[in-house]
Order: sequence, then structure tokens, then C-alpha cells
Amino acid sequence: MAVALAYPVRMPAYLLSYAGMNITADITAMVTEFSYSDKAENFSDELEVTLADRSRQWQGSWFPQRGDTVTAQIGYAGKQMLDCGSFQVDELELKGPPDTFHLKCIAAGITQAIRTPRSNGYEGMTLLDVANQVAQAHGLTVVGAPQNIDVQFNRISQKHETDLHFLARLAKAHNYDFSIRGNQLIFYSRTTLEQMASIATVLRTQVKSFEFKIKTQDIYKSGTATYQSPDQKALIGAQYQDTNAPTADDQHVITRIENSQAAQLKASAALHQANKDEVTGRLEAEGIVTLVAGVNITIQGFGNFDGKYFIESSRHRLERGSGYTTEIEARQL
Repeated sequence: MAVALAYPVRMPAYLLSYAGMNITADITAMVTEFSYSDKAENFSDELEVTLADRSRQWQGSWFPQRGDTVTAQIGYAGKQMLDCGSFQVDELELKGPPDTFHLKCIAAGITQAIRTPRSNGYEGMTLLDVANQVAQAHGLTVVGAPQNIDVQFNRISQKHETDLHFLARLAKAHNYDFSIRGNQLIFYSRTTLEQMASIATVLRTQVKSFEFKIKTQDIYKSGTATYQSPDQKALIGAQYQDTNAPTADDQHVITRIENSQAAQLKASAALHQANKDEVTGRLEAEGIVTLVAGVNITIQGFGNFDGKYFIESSRHRLERGSGYTTEIEARQL
């Protein structure tokens, strides 16, 4: 007589704390959807919770206050869960019928102060030094790594822009990824992240749906950065090559440059920014807690699309009736 094998069933789970109190048990019967989204190149992670509000508690006595602190985890009961971090309530929405209450939360570090325009000057600093100074002003901790070319700038100016937009502008111009997760300010060199080992292999058999794309338009063979310096009375410039590019086009940027090292950094950043999305993929799988933005994975089972990928964004969603799923958008390295 054949014996049926019993396999353990993984139970999707989440934990939600509000103002320091674990309210998971109190809201489990109400939650219809729970999701956590993060992006490598974005200001803030997001947490969203949708609740059935038949008793009208959420629109009444349980009504949240904007700015209140929320912490969350998602994964499987009895297993290591994904720590989503610390958030603050940002948007509240009520729809019906039937009455449905929606909370949207952003990273706790996205305060009013960091969203206030200001002007400042940073002298004799590297990019990571600037990120550290901004972070300290807002009680944040920098998690970051510099480029291979770690240039010290004579002066970097911030002119009537928020610290968020200022850091995002610096990051994009110099090939960094910038975001705020909880109370951490992430400021990482893209090339440093891309050189890290894959943390997991995702097989075709694990994937529920997929989409891959290869493009040639707006892909460049080289990147060039130039600047006619009025102080040095000379043209400062550099060119960076992508030997694997399918075209012979040049991505030329004209921008303020202080020295040849800075020119090399800006030329490589412009080329990388243009070419990074040459091969992209979108996957949806049963929930995998290790798949988060900013890590590298290996994808197998898709022929010429196989390879090492950098996760640009992820969404971990637990939905009533559908279970726990993870969606990622990634680019091939």
C-alpha cells in the first residue's frame, strides 16, 4: 500500500505594530490586503493596509493620526520574516459600499524637515560625506558605499531644494542609488551593488507569471562628459566605453566638472543610467522574503534571458484569498 507523503504547509503571516503596540490579532479578521513595496532608486519604502470596516471602527474611534508610527513584518508563520521597517501614517482613505479603510504609510525618516526646501554648500567633501551630513541633520543613519572613483569635490551646492531632491539629484548624476528605509538613508554606488554576489536563484518552476524585454533604442556605446572651465580656461572631459553595447552612439552630457576624476565619474554615470535597462524582467512568484530591492539574484529557465539580475523594486503582498506573493522588477547585469 502506497504511503502518502506529508509536506509541511507554509502559512503566510504578517505582524503589525501601531504606536508600539502589536495589533495583529485585533485586525486579522478585518485585513483584506497587506503590502510592502521598496525601490532601489526611490525616496521611500511604502506600507499599505486595506481593511474591511463593517463596524466603522476605523472611520470612528480607531481613526489613525497622520504621522503615527507603524512597524511591520511579512512572511511565513514560524519562519524568518521580512522586517519591513518603521513607517509613519501618510494617507488615509475610505471607500464604499462596502466600507473599506485604506492606510498608506511611508518610511519613518521622511519627515517634514527633510521635505522642506533649503540652500546649503558642501565644501571639500565626497558624495558619501555629503550624505552623512544630511543624514545626521535628520537623525538618520547612512548605509552606503562609495564608487571605485571616490572623488572629493571642491564645492557641491544645494539651491532652494529639499534634502530629498538634493540627494536624489546627486545620486542620479553620479551613479548612486538613494532611498530612505525606516531610519536609514541608503546611499550606495550602483557599481558596488552590482558586483555583489547573487543572494538567491529563482527558477522558472517558482514563477507564476513573467515578462522580459530587450531594447536597442537609447542604448549607447560610450558616455562623454565635458565642461569648459572658466577658472582653468580649459576643456575638462572624459569618455567611458561600454564594449557590449549593440550600437555605436555616444551619450554626451555637458555639466559642471571640477577635475578629470569627476569627469570620469559623470561620464560613466551617464552611460550607466542610459544602458542599465537594456534587458529587464518582471516576475511574480509565491512569497520569497529574500527578494528585496538592491540585491542581486540569478534567474534560470528562460533561455537567453537567464543570468544575474539586480532587483530595482519589489512588492510583497498578502491578499485574502490569494495568499502571499512577491513581485519584482529587475535588470540584467
